[in-house]
Amino acid sequence: MADPFARSAGEGASRLASSVGTVARVRRRDAFGRIPFWCGGLDTATATVLLGQPWQTIENPLTDDSLSGQDGTADRTSALICAARAGDSEALGDLLDGYRKYVVFLARAGLHNHMRGKADPSDLAQEVCLAAHGNIAEFRGESAEEFAGWLRGILSNILAMHVRKFLGTQKRDPRLEQSLNASLASASGFLHSRIAGDVTSPSQQFARNEAFLQLAGALESLPEDYRQVIVLRHVDGMLFADVAKAMGRSVDSVEKLWVRGLAKLKTTMGEG
Repeated sequence: MADPFARSAGEGASRLASSVGTVARVRRRDAFGRIPFWCGGLDTATATVLLGQPWQTIENPLTDDSLSGQDGTADRTSALICAARAGDSEALGDLLDGYRKYVVFLARAGLHNHMRGKADPSDLAQEVCLAAHGNIAEFRGESAEEFAGWLRGILSNILAMHVRKFLGTQKRDPRLEQSLNASLASASGFLHSRIAGDVTSPSQQFARNEAFLQLAGALESLPEDYRQVIVLRHVDGMLFADVAKAMGRSVDSVEKLWVRGLAKLKTTMGEG
């Protein structure tokens, strides 16, 4: 059956980014608004605006006049990352708020293969946030992709710890860790595949990241059976016969559920 959700990423990302306003609150680093030296990839004018004004609120980063300069829209996340790495807990909180549903979605996908029903994905996401707050000094990235990858690594370690506890062993199992990493990478890859497309400018990258996070939130908002069939089919790569067996349904009912789930997802994303 054809995938009714298949589409071009540039189309979806640009439309989503133009309609979604994200509020960013960034505290300046000192009285002079100085920028940490390691923010090398950040546009200076944009960083000065974002980091040099206390508690500036940007209602829509794509249209706000203060960001209308060179590549400003693409640098909001980088500015938050810079501020968070410099010790700004509010900036880190803003980042983690934006990625929370992404982490919950990954946690749910990771739990499916190992201990579904034995841990709550939202609780795992909270553990990831706490670990991120305690270890932000160790993060060396500057981009949204690097930050997402860092959170994914933290989640993988936390999942492995919970699985070992569930199995009653403290011994590390490389095969378990590889399996968890593969599950999380597959879940994240599914999100990217739905918005994949040519990215030729920082503003397009910004739009793509916004769409990426909104898609994760949309998936989390789906009813459980819709979300499960999408995860089994697209993240775990199961055939419909295997999905039917896993869900205790007939193949025909699973196929219909899949179509309805993807249609609901499109509507939630504002594409219906």
